[in-house]
Amino acid sequence: MECSPSHSVTIVDDDSGICEIIEKMLSSWNFIPYVLPEPFSLTELLKNSVSTDIFLLDVCLPTEMTLDWIPTIMDNFPETKVIIMTGYADTDTVIKAIRNGAFDFLQKPLSFELMNHSLLRAIQLQERDRQMKQMLADLRHNHALLLDQKQKLEFMNERLLDTNRAFSTLAQNLDFERTEILNRITQKIESGVIPALAKIRSDTRLAQYSIEIDVIINMIQDIVFDSCPIDLLSATLTTAEARVASLIKRGLTSDMIAEHLFVSVDTVKTHRRNIRKKLNITNCQDSLRDFLLKKPMSATS
Repeated sequence: MECSPSHSVTIVDDDSGICEIIEKMLSSWNFIPYVLPEPFSLTELLKNSVSTDIFLLDVCLPTEMTLDWIPTIMDNFPETKVIIMTGYADTDTVIKAIRNGAFDFLQKPLSFELMNHSLLRAIQLQERDRQMKQMLADLRHNHALLLDQKQKLEFMNERLLDTNRAFSTLAQNLDFERTEILNRITQKIESGVIPALAKIRSDTRLAQYSIEIDVIINMIQDIVFDSCPIDLLSATLTTAEARVASLIKRGLTSDMIAEHLFVSVDTVKTHRRNIRKKLNITNCQDSLRDFLLKKPMSATS
């Protein structure tokens, strides 16, 4: 089985014949071989192996034990894989090699089938490691983006809440101002305009205009009634009941209310009973008009 020609292998062995054979085999498998020249040293190895993917190290060199090189190699090239070659595959040597960070070991005389298999496994593991690191980097990047978006959304949400609170306060202020204005207008009409019209109506010299004056008074009262905001008292009543209650408060009798609203007297009486019931006026001796005068139909603040 062959690999892509982008993977390099550094060979360290004092047997030049073995190095030559390994070099040829690696080339045939599409690896890029490099043989470390003598004299062997860890310094030379690190200097000449910057782009190495895999190291093939003979355990015993004339002046060095390459097992001791492995930790330094792994510190300098974390993604590389180290495969040791030994003619003395004792348990202690293998354990030390693995503990120091070796990926695999091959026993001499070498089986090139096993070597090929070991090299390909090392390359596959390197690819998986790179993919995992890339995935981890992508996850961290995406996590950072999500956190940034979350912070932006929280900021926007807070801004929206502030805006909503501001609009709510503005609406309340506008409603309060509107209520105040309507109350002042209502009070002026009820305390000034309507009494003035009533005084004019009582003038015998203007008796011929009494009907027209009554119409004007009723129209003004209707306008005031329709413009007044409904408070908790009138909110318990229907529109028809609230209108009847307003007319009762003004002193109109059931007959007068019936004529004013163009309904029967019985209908007005039914409304009166419903109003008393909804306002919890249980004593039939209590005056509905007196009760309504104590609790005005217009909103107060």
